[in-house]
Amino acid sequence: RDGFMNFTDNYGDDPNYVGSSLRPTTFKTSSGVGTNRLSTLTEHEKWVGEVSSFASEMTSKDFEQATGLWKVLGRDAGHRDRFISNLSHNVAKVTSSDLRLKVYDLFSRVDKQLGDRLRSATEALRT
Repeated sequence: RDGFMNFTDNYGDDPNYVGSSLRPTTFKTSSGVGTNRLSTLTEHEKWVGEVSSFASEMTSKDFEQATGLWKVLGRDAGHRDRFISNLSHNVAKVTSSDLRLKVYDLFSRVDKQLGDRLRSATEALRT
């Protein structure tokens, strides 16, 4: 998170990102506070730095650059095979089958054949 020079517990075993399915984040809601609560923030502070809820989603645009790279890797013989071999050896170490399925799905959004080949190579290593 903050690098090797951080001497604190660095948030311990909290997940690195909010969408973690291994350890879901529980959001706290304000309790017992009415709509007329007092604020010590000035309007400028609210505009500059107030924390707010934010939800993002992945669209096909998020995969355009990766798709372009996948096409470049297809120009040289063996490039894609080596990529899938290297990646599958790492994905095979993921113990959660649900997470592996999500990985295959993400790579399928780059290229359907890439996702299928990654799944086949990875699951062959796990048997």
